Amino acid sequence: MNFKLISNLKYLYRFRRNISLIGIINAFRFFVRIKNLPQVDILYSCGDNSRSVFFNDKYHSPLIDSLIFKLNNYSHISIALPFSKYSGDKTYGNTINLNLYVIIALLRRFLLSGSILLTSTKKDPLIKFWSKLYQKLNLKIIIGIQPSIEMCIAAKKNNIKIVDVQHGNIESRIKGSYYSPHKRMSFNNSGWPDYILCRNITSRDKVLRIKDYTQPFLIGNLNKFFYENIYSNDEKIDIFKIRKQTILFTFQPFYSFTSSGKEEMVNKSSSSKKNMHEGIFFPDALLKLILESNYNFILKLHPSQIHNDNLFKSHIKAFDKLFASCNNVDYTICNQRPLEFSLANSDIHITFNSASVFDAYDYGLKTILMDDNLEKLTMLFEELMDSGFIIVDPNLEINFSKHFEKIKKSNNKDVFNNFEDFIAKNII
Repeated sequence: MNFKLISNLKYLYRFRRNISLIGIINAFRFFVRIKNLPQVDILYSCGDNSRSVFFNDKYHSPLIDSLIFKLNNYSHISIALPFSKYSGDKTYGNTINLNLYVIIALLRRFLLSGSILLTSTKKDPLIKFWSKLYQKLNLKIIIGIQPSIEMCIAAKKNNIKIVDVQHGNIESRIKGSYYSPHKRMSFNNSGWPDYILCRNITSRDKVLRIKDYTQPFLIGNLNKFFYENIYSNDEKIDIFKIRKQTILFTFQPFYSFTSSGKEEMVNKSSSSKKNMHEGIFFPDALLKLILESNYNFILKLHPSQIHNDNLFKSHIKAFDKLFASCNNVDYTICNQRPLEFSLANSDIHITFNSASVFDAYDYGLKTILMDDNLEKLTMLFEELMDSGFIIVDPNLEINFSKHFEKIKKSNNKDVFNNFEDFIAKNII
């Protein structure tokens, strides 16, 4: 088996959870010709997982919609990527589906180079597609969640600034990370966004380490901005009948579905197998804590688990069995609302190595990390770990009562107010 074939198969295997049959069908159902699109100032882009909030009969992306709200004087179109199920009337922000063009470009790339991966930036069909789209829209700027290498290269060829919106951890030293120079090494480190909108000083400082390729702009917590300024839900709900100190657990997508419909473990270590309960990955230590303690618990699924119907159903079915006799566990109300709803109703946070650590911090919650990879955790959260806002405890053996008090944080300058000036300075 040759190297190209192996690389293609590995890529498809990793990417498979981003592809849905509905997404492919919708590429044909909602096909829009580029020539029929109007000229706009800004092109936004994000995938289904970033459209994590559903209200007023539309799927919303807190990150992108916050920017649309702030930049309401500019005309715009949003692109649904990759292979999205949601677009048109189902989404907020004038969202269109151009995935058929992407599919055709990838097929042409494969026929020309024998690979669906980008191997050369010269005459690449996908870069050509993006360039054609940008020219037709006569764009002033592009803003997306991890815009692809091809999108970035096409933007620079057309002298258009392109901006990434941080939605997870920024770590350039992890091979394969979006922010790793290794990802673009074969293309002389071209394909970087011009700017990265950073949620906090920690992230900004990490981008400064890769300043030869891109630049940071400190924008603050857009998820919190969305929840406080755009998300409207006046319905008052008491999650639990008895008000007690509440522990929030945020999931990470350790599992995905194979083509046969069976759930497959991403991390196949023995410790992962030990933590299988009712067919899903659920930490044994957390299960024991829930069943034996007097605290309330909120179980918040990852957006990729909520948007994948099979994964969502399998988790809810497992929770129904595991917690049938528990009145101190919520996994229904919280998964119908934004993460911020859960954070606002919690007193402490548990996860593995999720970027939700920063969201918890912004709501004054300490986080207990169940990951035992200290090297990786230090790369991701070194400053918070040193400050005591993070506790590493895979077995959940700490005295929780000592950590429920809200974190007192220094007030950093709110720079979101300067964002319009930043945009004005970077449009052509």
